[in-house]
Amino acid sequence: VAANVGYGLHDVVREDRRRRVGEVLELLRLRGLEERQPGQLSGGEQQRVALARAVVRRPRLLLLDEPLSALDAVTREDLRRQLRRLLQEIAIPAFVVTHDRLEAMTLGDSVLVMQQGAVRQDGPLAEVFSRPADVDVARLVGVESVVPAEVVGVEEELLVLAAGAARLVAVGALTVGSKALLCIRGEDVTLDTTRAVHSSARNQLAARVASLDPQGPIVRVELDCGFRLIAAITKHAAEALALREGMELVAQIKAHAIHVIDR
Repeated sequence: VAANVGYGLHDVVREDRRRRVGEVLELLRLRGLEERQPGQLSGGEQQRVALARAVVRRPRLLLLDEPLSALDAVTREDLRRQLRRLLQEIAIPAFVVTHDRLEAMTLGDSVLVMQQGAVRQDGPLAEVFSRPADVDVARLVGVESVVPAEVVGVEEELLVLAAGAARLVAVGALTVGSKALLCIRGEDVTLDTTRAVHSSARNQLAARVASLDPQGPIVRVELDCGFRLIAAITKHAAEALALREGMELVAQIKAHAIHVIDR
């Protein structure tokens, strides 16, 4: 490990090389592994050694190309959290290439979305993930529901939109008659068995459970609201509601949680 990390310091005198290797091993929690061979390391330790080998040169920019793709799911989740902290600690700008949107959300401050070699959108991570520029970006950043709609009115500075037989209100600047796409994230949809009288959610839609897809601690619920809508709720919430296919309930969505794209 120590020789591997110091490999790129051939132009540094021995004492400085030893000191710099020691500093980066300490930073990346690799102390005690200096004499280990590659085959004696876990996947996560190997990735940290690779990062140490790059960082020890004190570069002005790090390029990390799919840094976690070769790891198993458990190791990848653990190292994803570590990597964010490490990038902050070493204070070197990093350009991370990934196909994993969770990885992008964990590691990134800014995000640039590319498709077929062209930049589709770039900006602050929260902006791109919550307000995708078009339907392709919406799909790439994980928006579960993209619903065709038409603006049929404006009430209290909110758009009134028709999506099939359903009516929704959302924040936007389109005119009556405009065609739109409504981007709704699964985590922004809440479910209840009855309409909530004092809810801040302006949209309360009659819905029927079309399917349930448990995904670890999250349950992905496909709803028929006159259009297809996906809700992502906790396993505990699904059990409390006693969800089952065919069940009738109410889907609630706040107006500002719906991102409107002009078609």
